[in-house]
This record gives sequence, structure tokens and C-alpha cells, in this order.
Amino acid sequence: MKSRLLFFLFAISAAGAFAQEVKFSWPMERGFPELRGLTSTFGESRGDHFHNGVDISSLGEPVHPVAPGKILFARGIEDDPFSPLIGPGNFVIVDHGKGWWSGYYHLGKITKTRKGAVEPNSTLGVTGNTGHSVGAHLHFFLARDYGRTLVNPLVVLPGIVDKNPPQIGSLTIVTPQGKTTLPAGSVSRVRLSQPFPVYAQIQDPGLEKNTNRGIYELRWKLNDAPEQIRNFQKIVVVGDEWTLEGKGFEDVFGMGQYHLGALSFQNGRNTVRITAVDQAGNQSTETFEIDVQRMY
Repeated sequence: MKSRLLFFLFAISAAGAFAQEVKFSWPMERGFPELRGLTSTFGESRGDHFHNGVDISSLGEPVHPVAPGKILFARGIEDDPFSPLIGPGNFVIVDHGKGWWSGYYHLGKITKTRKGAVEPNSTLGVTGNTGHSVGAHLHFFLARDYGRTLVNPLVVLPGIVDKNPPQIGSLTIVTPQGKTTLPAGSVSRVRLSQPFPVYAQIQDPGLEKNTNRGIYELRWKLNDAPEQIRNFQKIVVVGDEWTLEGKGFEDVFGMGQYHLGALSFQNGRNTVRITAVDQAGNQSTETFEIDVQRMY
């Protein structure tokens, strides 16, 4: 549904032009650069799709455009009081020119300004809990190519404080017989009849409990095979599907964990080395030693 909305907006947008490069600021005024209350980040798993922006826990705070622009689309409950607010709830999309858009979802209310030019000191509305939302927050996204490429806001917006490195937990191998969880720091012994999907449990803690910053780059290597790298910098809309580096959602996530693919372990001792890096450059590495009795 969200991808169809972005294509609809593309159809009605006029391609504005800026005399200089677009420069962005954060949509809320609150203790930056700490940015407390960041509960969900770009590219994380939402069960069956990628999260396309960032969530900031908030209620009743003013929301501002992240750059000068014009209101492209706005929708509130007052536009159709007999229709339930699903998905984004009260929301505003701003066109910043050069193909850049920004979106602001789940607003408690929208200001009376529904069209025309806006500036970073303009107020689009206040944070709320409308639409498909389980707690008051602002869902904010940033897109270029007129909505066809969703960009990680932490890459483009001013930097925020983050001193916590990602935390790499266990590995999970999934077979038709069930799941085998492998801890780091010890040798695990398993029997395998063929390559099976392997998943890694990783999180990047934020400044407060139940908040996080998100993984920007994930690298993993099995034995002497070439290292594989995945960046969480942008999501590209291809048809009706969101893709990350050409991969669909199920190629990147499974069971809420990071999908490393079906790894072909050799008979005997194997080493899986995983490195996770966040947007601030903090990184962690874990090594998993796996003794495999290969039955194929």
C-alpha cells in the first residue's frame, strides 16, 4: 500500500529545482544531537517488510519540514471523518525539489496549512498516535527519485550522538527438523545434510532502554570464502516490492533476524566471522566456531 502511495504522489508532483544542494535538518526540536527516543530505525525488519524510515517516540510536539519545499500531499481525519485512519494516519508529504521528498506519519493533527511553500521553521502538525500505530510517535521518511528510492535518514541528516556499538548475539541454523541456536565464544557441533539458511541476532542499542540506532553495514565471512557485505543505506521500489541492494525482504531477514543465506559448511571445523557497523562507525565483531558433520 505504501509503495502505491509513493507512486501516486510521483504522478502529481512537479519537479522543483533548487539553486543549491538540498540541506536537511531534523523534523523535531529536542536535545539534538542526542536524539533520544529513537525507537525504530531504517531498514529493520517489520515481520514482512522493511521499515522505510525512523520512528521517534513523541506526543504533542511540533513537527517541522526538514528542508524548504512545498506541501505535496496531506491527509487528515477531517478530510473524511467517516473513513477510518489506517496506515500512516494523519500525514504530510513535502516536496523539496530535485526529486527529494519527506514524509511525516501518525500526526495527532495537521496545521491548517495544507498547500504552498514551507520552511524549516514552519509547523506541519504535532506528533500523535493516529493510523496503524501502537504508541505515540513520529514516523519520518526521506525519499529521492520522486519516491522511488527511500534513503536512510541517518545518512543524510545531521549526525547524532551514538557511542554504543552493535551487539551480536547468536546464530540460528534452520532445517526442516527445527532450529539450532549457536552461541559465540564456544565450539558448536551440528549435523547437516545440505546447506540451510543461517540467521544472526544483532541489535544496536540507543541511549535509553528499548531504543536503538540500527545497523548500517553488515559483513560476514565463512572460512576462506569472500566476505559478503550488506549496506542499509537505501531501499529501492521495484514494481510493488521494496528491495535492499537488489534483495527482497526474505533475502535480508527471517524470524526478525539478519539472513546470511544458505551457508555451505565444510566437513569438520568451520569459522563464521560477523562484523556489524552502525551509522556512527561503532562496530562489533564476533566469531562462531562450528564443528560440522556433513552428510551431503
